Amino acid sequence: MSAYDLPKGAPFDASGNWTPAWAQWLTRTHGAVITLQQSGPTAQRPDRLLWVGRFYYDEDLGTPIWLHAINPIVWHDAAGNPA
Repeated sequence: MSAYDLPKGAPFDASGNWTPAWAQWLTRTHGAVITLQQSGPTAQRPDRLLWVGRFYYDEDLGTPIWLHAINPIVWHDAAGNPA
């Protein structure tokens, strides 16, 4: 089971509130979707919520880059060059 598999059970409780499992899933999924849209200058590259393959559009370089390693943090461009 993946962190992004839908939770079992109803999404709402009897009062119409999100159940804890569904609230956690929505928070996690929202965070992942937000990272797919991130862009900015080189100095503001993400340093948390990292995974290999994570995308970032570097506005200083004018190109998309992807996270190649986490410890240490290493970014590469589409050609595989360090960015």
